[in-house]
Amino acid sequence: MNLLLLCAGMARHTGTVDVHIRAFKDYSRHNVVTLDSGDAGKTGVDVSLFDAIIFHYSIVISHPRHLSEELTQKIASFEGPKVLFIQDEFRWVDRTSKAAEKLGISVIFTVVNKDVIRKIYRYDYFDNVRFEQTLTGFVAEDLLTRQVPEFNDRPIDIGYRARKLPGWCGSFALQKWQIGEEILNKANKYGLNCDISMSENSRIYGEDWIDFMSSCKATLGTESGASFVDYTGLVYQEIDRYEAANPNASFEEVREKFLEGRDNEVIIHVISPRVFEAAALRVLMILYPGTYSGVIIPGRHYVELKRDHSNIDEVIGVLRNPEKAGEIIKNAYEEVACSPAWTHKSFIEHFDSVVDEEMLKYAGASGAQQINSVEMDPDEVEKKMAAKLAEFERMAAASASALVKAQKKMRTLLFLKKIWGASRELIIKYLPEFISRPLLSLAQKIINITKRVLKKFIFNV
Repeated sequence: MNLLLLCAGMARHTGTVDVHIRAFKDYSRHNVVTLDSGDAGKTGVDVSLFDAIIFHYSIVISHPRHLSEELTQKIASFEGPKVLFIQDEFRWVDRTSKAAEKLGISVIFTVVNKDVIRKIYRYDYFDNVRFEQTLTGFVAEDLLTRQVPEFNDRPIDIGYRARKLPGWCGSFALQKWQIGEEILNKANKYGLNCDISMSENSRIYGEDWIDFMSSCKATLGTESGASFVDYTGLVYQEIDRYEAANPNASFEEVREKFLEGRDNEVIIHVISPRVFEAAALRVLMILYPGTYSGVIIPGRHYVELKRDHSNIDEVIGVLRNPEKAGEIIKNAYEEVACSPAWTHKSFIEHFDSVVDEEMLKYAGASGAQQINSVEMDPDEVEKKMAAKLAEFERMAAASASALVKAQKKMRTLLFLKKIWGASRELIIKYLPEFISRPLLSLAQKIINITKRVLKKFIFNV
């Protein structure tokens, strides 16, 4: 079958996103044509050439920047399986639900826990939608054979990067940066050489990130997830404005003002792709307690650090013991990273089987332009097939060209974000609050205007 995979080319600067997108082409037994959804909307792609349409999690189906109204209407009229991959399912819930219904989504690959799926997808439309559980990422196979330094030859004891996530993620997300801050506070006491940062300016991407991780004896981690569901999509806007103007506001203050008493009503907690990455690169994992989607076992695949850090002495003891640390690293590498269960190939086999089953429902009524070899002359069949293949090749070439442009745009965006991040840190650090607070509020308003200009003139939105 011929499958159309719509994604966001600009998101592919993140290694795990790019690998996930490439997995469809690399491992599916079907012909997968990958297109940037924005470009597909502008160039008027003929969706009838395909047997199924796949929406990658890098796009937001309710956002016109990702799916134009014209493309949305074409897809809505398409009679075939429409499969949605989605992450950050706690955001824009109502908007996403309406968009899914408008598009006619028939299958959703969700990363949320089974017990909360229908708390998020709560409308009647989803009674007839097939839900398949998946993970936020898988083992990058090319890392398994990568030459990395031995444990004792790695210069950094603990390396870690995390964002201070906004308040609309809920209290569950606080642990992502709290674990880093706590370890940094204890680093001198234990004589640790740490490279830990929660600053936006310290973010590392691509090959540089892999090199960084390979230079670390250990890394930190928590489950990915959130504990607040923003159904309306309005709460996050209010919090973003408030936190931009009040950088020192505590989470408790934000929760009291904006989270409507609903923090921890629904908790999403899943394994992070960084776990697979660390296991593949033979980095010792020091993680907070969690279920981690049932993939890893404490004491065998990682060192468990209690949330109050009361067992920090034991954890550092493992880090200082190459034999004990090496045993845990070996277990994680052999039983997790090298397990066929967590590969992109296994993931795509699951995906293919779902698409095959869904196609049976559309037998004889697919939206694809079917070629009936019984009724048509063989030469005509061959001619039509050749024309279709030529069109797919043209799309692939256009997609490759668009990806290069998208990468340039993303580098520009990251550069601008870095400048703003550095400026913001300087303002907070060196100016008194009565000056920094109105200055940051004004700066946020200017940034919002600048974003609109960028979308129009740089990102063509």
